[in-house]
Amino acid sequence: MNTRAIRLTLLSLILWMGIHCANAFDGVVIVDDSTPATSLKADELKNILTGKTKYWENGTAIVIVYVDQKAEKELQSACGMNSSAFKTFWQRLAFSGRGQQPKKADDVPAAVALVKANKGSIAVVTADADITGVKKVEIK
Repeated sequence: MNTRAIRLTLLSLILWMGIHCANAFDGVVIVDDSTPATSLKADELKNILTGKTKYWENGTAIVIVYVDQKAEKELQSACGMNSSAFKTFWQRLAFSGRGQQPKKADDVPAAVALVKANKGSIAVVTADADITGVKKVEIK
């Protein structure tokens, strides 16, 4: 096999792995009951979590709730950042006046309670979370 064929094979494998990994999502996305969303595409979720999308389709402001270090893998798969990078990202946006920092929850039950109490809120939590009182959003 020549060098060009090996390079093409490796490139194809890397691209396939990138697409496959980008579509993998670990966790559950929850919103408060008044939020109109029932499903989101993975890129829509990422746009919300990175502040590119600030309002729901009904005009309600999106309030992001994140669990500091208790849903690390889930946050990473949703937006590509661990909780430390996510916090730093939002601190920079807030400091520059381009966004408002997400609400921080110390654990998953606290995140569920914050989502339940705040209109327009969204959070990424662990798959085993008790999500009574909030709505689960399907990620496509």
